[in-house]
Amino acid sequence: MRFFRSLIPAVLLLLWAVPASGAEVLTMTCPVCDHVDVAGRGMEPNATLTLTITDVKSGQTVLPETRITTDSSGSFSREFDMDLAKHPALLGNLYEQNGSTLVLAAHANASAPAHCRRDASLPYTGSRAGLSAGAAGGLLVLGVGLVTRRRAGSAA
Repeated sequence: MRFFRSLIPAVLLLLWAVPASGAEVLTMTCPVCDHVDVAGRGMEPNATLTLTITDVKSGQTVLPETRITTDSSGSFSREFDMDLAKHPALLGNLYEQNGSTLVLAAHANASAPAHCRRDASLPYTGSRAGLSAGAAGGLLVLGVGLVTRRRAGSAA
């Protein structure tokens, strides 16, 4: 019995030291090409949070610090207009700051749907296929002719 009593402080210390895992969830979806839907749940009820969205490719902030307020169940859902042809890959950051202490941080990625037109891709800089294909075809015919002629000459 004494052994178990001596374990109680150690167990309490372990329980106190193990960090609690949060159930906060941040999601970003891009169902169409002109906006992004951002939703969160599992947050503190009626909390004021800050959301930023950054273009992954360029690092440009496409949605500056925007205040979000959760409802009484700790959820929110917002839609932000955005040109997903210019910004096809996004990173959302949601945080709550209490003075100088970061209390909550959640991150989510989103990609534009495949059917969204993208900015112009790089121009083709390879060789022109017409001249190369003609030269290759001519060399192939010449090679086949030489092989056929050689075989015909060695058979005679």
